[in-house]
Amino acid sequence: MIYLRFTNTAQEDLNRGTSLLDLPSLESPIILPGLCGFKVGDEYSSQEEIDVQVKSHIANTYYSGTPTLFEGHYIQSNPNGEGSVFTPISIIN
Repeated sequence: MIYLRFTNTAQEDLNRGTSLLDLPSLESPIILPGLCGFKVGDEYSSQEEIDVQVKSHIANTYYSGTPTLFEGHYIQSNPNGEGSVFTPISIIN
């Protein structure tokens, strides 16, 4: 699967392999078992299809950071209700 993640530390994220979920409703932050991101394609998606998904997320997001594509495996839905948690394999761009 191909995931879009907004980050300024892509290589560090890949090496670490986890995300921190910190919501006001939580007593303390939770370390998630993978990175947070948005699925934008799979092995059957064309580059054009992926580009459309990426542009849509960029236009409709409040996240900061550089939009970065990762190859990864789905783990679970993100507990914050936005996107997925995935095991990162590699950085695509």
